[in-house]
Amino acid sequence: MLSRKITDGTEFVVFDMEWNQALPGKRYGFEVSELTGEIIEVGAVKYVYDNGQLIRKGTFSEDVRPVMYTKLHYHVKKVTNKTNKDLEKGRPFAEVYKDFVRFSGRDAILVGWGTSDPAMLKMNLKFFDMDSTLGVDFLDLQPIFSLFSGQVGKQKSVEAAVDFYNIPKNDIFHSATSDAHYTGEIFEQIFRHNKPSEVISAISSSSVNPDIQREFGFIGRDCNDVTSAFGEVKGFVGRCPVCGRRFGIRIAPFRIRKSLYALYYCEEHGEMFSRTRLKKRKDKKLYVTSVLRFATQNDYYLVASKKEEFDKFGESGAPVEPQETDNSQTEG
Repeated sequence: MLSRKITDGTEFVVFDMEWNQALPGKRYGFEVSELTGEIIEVGAVKYVYDNGQLIRKGTFSEDVRPVMYTKLHYHVKKVTNKTNKDLEKGRPFAEVYKDFVRFSGRDAILVGWGTSDPAMLKMNLKFFDMDSTLGVDFLDLQPIFSLFSGQVGKQKSVEAAVDFYNIPKNDIFHSATSDAHYTGEIFEQIFRHNKPSEVISAISSSSVNPDIQREFGFIGRDCNDVTSAFGEVKGFVGRCPVCGRRFGIRIAPFRIRKSLYALYYCEEHGEMFSRTRLKKRKDKKLYVTSVLRFATQNDYYLVASKKEEFDKFGESGAPVEPQETDNSQTEG
């Protein structure tokens, strides 16, 4: 995506949600795939960026009374420690969302741990015939933490990040309110332990528009040879899938073993990461699967590290170390 400029006064709303699920085996009067989870709690913390640090401005905490999944799924009950009576205490979703929008404002950047929360929010809005356009940028803090903790490419839980920064565990996890607070504290620590300019750069390049499809897939036709199989993807990766504009090239396509990598850019929608993989069917026919998505920190790291490997070792990639074998015998 195109970089979001971060300046003094930029607001961030760190949020988290919990949702209930359909009970296994129960029949519902609607297609369950259209509502895979019904929101039952929303928690958030608002920050304003000021001179290299985050200043906390306010908090939001509301329970939502479900109308479709009114009995707790056993997994949700176990993880959240909620009861069926707790569900009755919540307010209607439409009212809670209206208050959340008022709390967040229309120019803040939503921040979450992972990408499931904005997707679930949009699903609930659509299901209940509400405007599902969020109209704000979203930042997944998980890869930002991985980057600045030296664990790039690894997905860590909120609790693991809390442990990394020695943040006191004063509340339970898997509560929307407490998880939003923990995520906010992690966000604060990232700024405290690193150069603000570097953090801002990472945030700017990783903020995305949740109202635009972020990932696109392609499966090529069956081919008899490798060249033809990889050639199938040329049309797919040549133009921006959002606006159709021809891509510019940041990192030209290069191949390591069975994978082809590249980094493109669209003048309107920003940078996109591409990875194409060669596969073989049982009848020996070859084909490729390709993914094209708006680039985030993990993608930048992946394509840069693979390019470094390609420059050093070529198409064959880094030598694969043979696995150690255990020749010892176990006595019975």
